[in-house]
Amino acid sequence: MKAAEDRGLLEREKMFMLGEPDEATGEYYLVQGVIDAFFEENGEIVLLDYKTDWVSEEEPLIKRYKIQLDLYRQAIERLYHRKVSEVLIYSFCLDRTITI
Repeated sequence: MKAAEDRGLLEREKMFMLGEPDEATGEYYLVQGVIDAFFEENGEIVLLDYKTDWVSEEEPLIKRYKIQLDLYRQAIERLYHRKVSEVLIYSFCLDRTITI
């Protein structure tokens, strides 16, 4: 992440908005959010989301945030036309990075 920042390839607190189709009705709904951080590494994008939840293990974070992070991945890939190679959560409580 530091190397990407030094090269100007780090994005932080990036807002996005996408229209997503509802499979049941065919109508579109709006998805918006703020991506904590993503950066280029080896020509691909790494997505990183910070979490402050109080947990004793990784699994609750993965279950709780998988859909959110999938939407963030889709947003980056659509808006930047780049593949997201890794999706990570940094847990402040566990003091470690979790790969999704």
